[in-house]
Amino acid sequence: MTVEELYSQSIKPLSAAERLHLATLILNDIPPEAVSDYSDEWTAQDYRDFSQASWNHTQKVLGEEAGG
Repeated sequence: MTVEELYSQSIKPLSAAERLHLATLILNDIPPEAVSDYSDEWTAQDYRDFSQASWNHTQKVLGEEAGG
């Protein structure tokens, strides 16, 4: 079974809260040293990526509120 199959069959059907909990468990189980380019410092690209993701999320939430 591939990771994509596992996700589609076992993870995707879970509620958003359960998927978030699972993601938190997985991420907390990975030590920072396991990530090859890990750094506590944020780069300019990190700030741009975070800002863009925040903006996308805000637009999605506001769009859902307006439609629902």
